[in-house]
Amino acid sequence: MKSKRGPLVLFFIIALFALLAYFGKIFLFDKKQADTSDAKKITKTLNWAGDSYLGYAFLHSVEMKKQLARKGFALKFDDDGGNYEQRLEKFNDGAYDFIVLPINSYIEHGMKFKFPGVIVSAICESKGADAIVGFSDVLPNQKINDLNNSNLVIYYTGKSPSAFLLDLTISDFDLDNLENDASWRHELGGSAEVYKKAKEATKDRNVGDAFVMWEPDVSRAINKLGMKKLWGSDKFSGYIIDVIVFHRDAVAKNPESISTLLKTYFRVLNYYESRTDEMTEQLANISKIDNSEVETMIKNIEWFSLSQNCQQLFDIPMAIGMPSNDGIINSIYACSDVMRRVKTIDQDIDDPFRLINSSFLEEIKSSETSSGSQSTVKSFNVLSDKEWTKLNEIGTMRVEPVTFQSGTSQLDYQGEEIVDKVALMLLNNYPDYRVVIRGHTGKGDEEANMKLSTERANVVRSRLIAVHGVDPNRLLSKGLGDKYPPVQKAGENIRAFYLRWARVEFVLMQ
Repeated sequence: MKSKRGPLVLFFIIALFALLAYFGKIFLFDKKQADTSDAKKITKTLNWAGDSYLGYAFLHSVEMKKQLARKGFALKFDDDGGNYEQRLEKFNDGAYDFIVLPINSYIEHGMKFKFPGVIVSAICESKGADAIVGFSDVLPNQKINDLNNSNLVIYYTGKSPSAFLLDLTISDFDLDNLENDASWRHELGGSAEVYKKAKEATKDRNVGDAFVMWEPDVSRAINKLGMKKLWGSDKFSGYIIDVIVFHRDAVAKNPESISTLLKTYFRVLNYYESRTDEMTEQLANISKIDNSEVETMIKNIEWFSLSQNCQQLFDIPMAIGMPSNDGIINSIYACSDVMRRVKTIDQDIDDPFRLINSSFLEEIKSSETSSGSQSTVKSFNVLSDKEWTKLNEIGTMRVEPVTFQSGTSQLDYQGEEIVDKVALMLLNNYPDYRVVIRGHTGKGDEEANMKLSTERANVVRSRLIAVHGVDPNRLLSKGLGDKYPPVQKAGENIRAFYLRWARVEFVLMQ
C-alpha cells in the first residue's frame, strides 16, 4: 500500500518555498527602496500607551513621525481612553516601552505593581484644562470652602485627574463634610458623559450642581451652557503634571532609544512653538476639534521644554551657577500626601527618587537647545492695609495644628515642621496667591489673647520668610484673639472643638 505522506510533504515543501519567495521579494523590494532613497530602515518600534488628551498631541504629530523615521524609529500608539488601571497592568506585563499619564495616576495605579517604570521627562501641566464647573450659586460667598456641602450633587470621572482634582480640593481646604459623606459623589465614565449631565442640568436643576470635566468640555460648558468655572487646575501648581514613564527593562536594555525619543520630542516641541498657526492646525487635526476650540485649550496647557524640565523639575542646572529645582520630587510628595489623606493610597512614598531617572535629560542638555518660556518666580508689590482689604478671599487652607510652646509665641518642634510643610505648598502648589496668616487663641483675657495671637501670627510669617524665602509682600499677619471660633464639625465633641479654637489659619487671597 502506497503512503499518502509523500504528496502531502511535497505540497508543504512547495508552499514553504512559495512563502519564502514571496516574503523574500518583499524584503528585497523594501531594501531596494531604502537603499535608493533617503529613507532609513525602521529598526526600532517603541510601543506606548496614553489617551486623547491634547497635552500628548505632539507625540502623535506629523513632525514627530517624520523626524523619528529619519532615525529609523517608529511609534505604535495604544489609546485606552483614559483607563489608567489597565494601562499600568499592561505596562507592568511588558506590553509597552513607555506610557504617558499624570503623576498622581502613576502613583495610584503603579504602587500595586511596585512602580515598573521611571519618570524620564515631564510633558505638560494642566493650567485650567481640568476644572469644576457649575451654577453660580454653588459658591455663594465666592470661596472654595463653600463647596463643603454634602447636599450638593457633583458628577466626575472616577480614577482620573477629575477625581484627583476633587481629592486635593477636599484635602487642601478641609472640606470635611465632603470627606465624611459620599452621598454627593456621582461617578461617570468620562468627561463627555459629565458634560452630558451638565447639559441636562441646565433644563432640570435637580440633575446636579457641579461637574468636574477636562477640555474641551470645560470650555463648552462655560461657553455653550453658561456655567461658571468654580475651581480648576489654573488655581494651583505642581499637582496635575503629565509625564513620560519608561519601563525599567527599556532603561536597562535599550537606553539609546529613550535618548532618541526625548531628543526628537524636544526638537518637535520647539518646531511647533515657533510656528503657532501650524501647531494649532496640527493639534486640531489630531484631536478632531475646531481650531477655535484648540486655541482656547492651548491656553490651559503648559508644555515643558528641555530647559524647563532640567531647571524647574529635575534639578539640573543648564549652566554653572544657574538655579534649579526638583519640582518632580515635590510633586510626587504633594500628590502622595493628598492621596494618603483621602485614603486613595494607604502609605507614603518612602523614596521618590526611585521613581525618576534624570540621566537622559543630563545626557542631552549639553547638545540640545530648547526654546519655550522660562518660569520665573512671581514677584509681589507692597500693598497698603486698604489694598489688602480689597483682595478677594479664595479659601482657607487645611493644615495640621501649628503648635507653640505652652503659653508663648515660640513654635515648638512640631509647629516648625507644620509651618515648613505650609511653605512648600505656598511655594510649589499655590505660588500666585497672597496669604493672610490669622492667629487665634482659646478663650481668656481679651487684651492678652489679642497680643498672643498677633505674636504667633508674626512668628509664623517670619519663619516663612527667613527659612523658606517666601516673598514678604505676599504675607500679612493678623491676630484675632478669641473672637472667631472655628466651625464645629459634625459629630465633633466639645473637648475636641475647644482644642481647635487656638489655631493659625492660612487664607489665600487674590
